[in-house]
Amino acid sequence: MVLVRRGLRAAAAIAIAGFSTLAVAPAAEAESTVPLNGLFALSPGVCSGGAVSGSFFRMILPTGDASGPFLSNSDSGCSDQSVTPLSAGSDGGLLSGSYQPQPAQAFDGSGNATSGSVTTPVRFYGVGFATATNPVDPQTGGGTALPQIFATGNVLSGDLSALGVTWNNQVFNQGSPKPGGGLPGKTSGIRGTIDPANGSFVIEWTSQIVGGPFNNFTGLWHLAGQYRGGTALTPAAGPAPAAPVPGTPAAALPAAPPATPAPGGPVPDPGTPAVVPAAQPAQSVADPALAARTIDVPREHNLPIWVIPALVVGGLLGVALFFSADRIAGARNR
Repeated sequence: MVLVRRGLRAAAAIAIAGFSTLAVAPAAEAESTVPLNGLFALSPGVCSGGAVSGSFFRMILPTGDASGPFLSNSDSGCSDQSVTPLSAGSDGGLLSGSYQPQPAQAFDGSGNATSGSVTTPVRFYGVGFATATNPVDPQTGGGTALPQIFATGNVLSGDLSALGVTWNNQVFNQGSPKPGGGLPGKTSGIRGTIDPANGSFVIEWTSQIVGGPFNNFTGLWHLAGQYRGGTALTPAAGPAPAAPVPGTPAAALPAAPPATPAPGGPVPDPGTPAVVPAAQPAQSVADPALAARTIDVPREHNLPIWVIPALVVGGLLGVALFFSADRIAGARNR
């Protein structure tokens, strides 16, 4: 009887141990998050055949979301003028791990931005705007975190609270999170993907403007290109993200008078903004995600759907076997 009892207990213990080992296996396989310090070289935004590839910017109206409606830029050469193509500045793009501050003289005599290290100044309603990453945010006067992009396998995240825009003698924080770490309104976190094999990347975020003439407008930023930093990427288990592919053609906007909500500059009257109607989200895209919505980041190391229920059942059977062994052996001893 003693041998039977010991045998049943041993079998139950093995079942429980096996269940515990399998149940914690996914945690052991979790990938580490590493900072990618270096240049994220930007591919220029290119509009062709109603679609856009590379890097670009859009402005969401206060009533909209990441699907629109958007403010149209009269200076955009795209058929969908809510898309403003961007190109790399003098540094070749965005630096992770280093600031790229705006110059002391951030504007020329006409209000055009003079920054040009991250992106080349591009015209927005007749006035050039540019980007920079500043240790002290010019709009709020608050300190910012060091610009940093992180990789967990082929998934990207980051802190770009230092990113600001200069335009028409005005400054706007367009980072994520905002200085201090918040995500107010429609501001979303940095999300993206990278191909560990060749460094091709895409990152996207939205940043709501707080205060000033563009209060409650939201910038949608889509940066694509190639990582050229010093941190070696380890190919993630499973397939790498797909290479950039042409997106859904963007719908052409109807002709409308150019407009901007900022008064006092060499810009049109703010009463007649040209926008993409909500019924026409004009999803102009490139790379792995539509510009009109947040990137759908893939999950890594998902177990097959049947494994978790099987582990639970196996664990319960092991526990039941353990207690049954005690009852059977006890009954026989009596």
